[in-house]
Amino acid sequence: MTTQTDPIPGAAGPDPAALAAKFQRNPAPKRAYRVLLKVAQAPGPLANVRGFAQYEAPDCVYIPDPVAGVPTHPMKALDLEFSRVDDTTYAATVYADAMLDEDYLGKGVCHWQVASVNAQLKASGEQAETSFVSNLLGSEVQGQQERTKYYAKAHYPRSETVSDFPDAGAADPARFQPELRNELFTITMTAKEGAQ
Repeated sequence: MTTQTDPIPGAAGPDPAALAAKFQRNPAPKRAYRVLLKVAQAPGPLANVRGFAQYEAPDCVYIPDPVAGVPTHPMKALDLEFSRVDDTTYAATVYADAMLDEDYLGKGVCHWQVASVNAQLKASGEQAETSFVSNLLGSEVQGQQERTKYYAKAHYPRSETVSDFPDAGAADPARFQPELRNELFTITMTAKEGAQ
């Protein structure tokens, strides 16, 4: 017997937007992690911090377009509020179980997991300023690990050539040209179990 989520020749699978509308937040999440974001040696303040956690249910696979035949799985981004701890440190609480495990596809329970925690920092928040982007993988969050990235001070507060430049940084300062290596700053993200 064919269900509406099974690929049928010439028929589309579940619409990703309609499916996403069914995804539910866990009303009582328990697996909390405190994520600290620490800026060091920046050429000025990074006072505007925005973030989100990306969740995925990799054990639930569906094909929204059978013609293209590209499988995908449920994904959901939830905004995170980073609060200021001091002039160079921000903190947010992430729940590994923020999404509710349910049978969203009619094929069995989809098990959600946090895929990444992401942060975007700007000098003041103006549109044209560089977005300094940092992240932790879900495995790093649950492993209570840290990740440091290096960024060019020359891109602060904005790039001379690109408006709203997204600077993803580099994990290794050797990735920068030798003349820039003494003109770097860092953003370190660290995860610890517990909300406080």
